[in-house]
Amino acid sequence: MLPIVTGEFGVVKEPEIRFSEKGSAWAKVRCSAKDRKRDAQGNWTDGDPLYINIIINNGAENLVESVLPGDTITVQGRLKMREYEVDGQKRQEYQIAADTVGVSMRWNAAKTPRMLEQQGGSPMAASDVADAFGATEIPF
Repeated sequence: MLPIVTGEFGVVKEPEIRFSEKGSAWAKVRCSAKDRKRDAQGNWTDGDPLYINIIINNGAENLVESVLPGDTITVQGRLKMREYEVDGQKRQEYQIAADTVGVSMRWNAAKTPRMLEQQGGSPMAASDVADAFGATEIPF
């Protein structure tokens, strides 16, 4: 069984969306994480970054529409290793097959479609909220 990991990652590249042969969407987002430690003088220093691809199926379109490079996301999923070949050289990369991805609000606010509409001066109708979330029913 693959290990379940939960973490906070910085988005470093525009998310990519792709579609399987059967037409289901999946997205890949390149992220980084790094340790921050205090040195003897009490100053924060960054450790070496870990770059990892986050792969998500359910919610792929929402992810692509919601995050940009520089955003921070929280992810829970299964850690995987993928092996591939480039110019005759074998390579490997680690990925997280995400079960859930959310925008982290530790460093900045996330704006929902409903909030953006309300800031424009007119509240969204309940049916518009359902449409904004791609739902057939109001999600709350």
